[in-house]
Amino acid sequence: MSAPDARLPGRDHRLRSCLVPCACGALNDVAVGTPARDPPKTIVCTGCGTSLRLDFHKHFGPQALLDGCPACDYHTLYAQKDVNAKLGVLLVLVVFAALLFSGLPLPWMIGALVVFALLDWLLLRLVVRRVLICYRCKAQFRGFPPGPTVRAFDLATFEAHDAPPE
Repeated sequence: MSAPDARLPGRDHRLRSCLVPCACGALNDVAVGTPARDPPKTIVCTGCGTSLRLDFHKHFGPQALLDGCPACDYHTLYAQKDVNAKLGVLLVLVVFAALLFSGLPLPWMIGALVVFALLDWLLLRLVVRRVLICYRCKAQFRGFPPGPTVRAFDLATFEAHDAPPE
C-alpha cells in the first residue's frame, strides 16, 4: 500500500462527520464521531425519510484511511480545503474595493494586494482543514484521513461525472 499523496493538504477535522446527499436533494449531516466508535451503517434522509446505506468498512484501508465513497460505493474521492468559496470571493472583493477607494497610489495598492494574497495563502496552508469529496455523489467527509487513491481535485474527472446526459 502506498503512502497518501504528499501534495494533498494536511490537517483533518478532529471529529469525523459526513454530508450525504439523497436523491430528493436533501443533504444529510451524519456525525460519525471518533475513530474508535463504529460508524453508522444506515441513516434516514431528513427530507424524504428514505433509508440511505453507508458502507464505511468496505472503504477503510488497513490503516483506517478512507479510500472510496461509503454512500454511493464509488472508488474515487478528491481532497480540497474546507472553505466557503462565496465568502472568500466576497472578502477579496471587499478588500479590493477598500483599496480602490482608499486613495492609495498604485504601487502601494499592489503591495497591499500582495500582502493580502500571502496572508490568504498562509491561512489556507496552516489553518483551514481538509474535506474529502466523492466525484459521483458529491458526499463530503470531514475528519477522515485520505487513502492512497485520494488525490487533489481533477477537473477532467469531475466533468466526466458532471456531464449532462446526451
